[in-house]
Amino acid sequence: MDLVEKFDAKGKTGAPYHVEVYQTQQDEADEAAQAFSRSYKLADGRALDPLTNEKFRIVQTGEKIYRV
Repeated sequence: MDLVEKFDAKGKTGAPYHVEVYQTQQDEADEAAQAFSRSYKLADGRALDPLTNEKFRIVQTGEKIYRV
């Protein structure tokens, strides 16, 4: 799993969050048809569910945060 992106996000209350995007290669045997899986986490390790490219939900709390 490789870290491929970092960005800042904010909750509705204005609380700042740091998001990290990790990418895992699904099929290492066939380099011509590489498929990747992305996972989103807060810098503190809590998991995120991507709702759109700009909106995410913190799995643990249900809070929605937005890319800034």
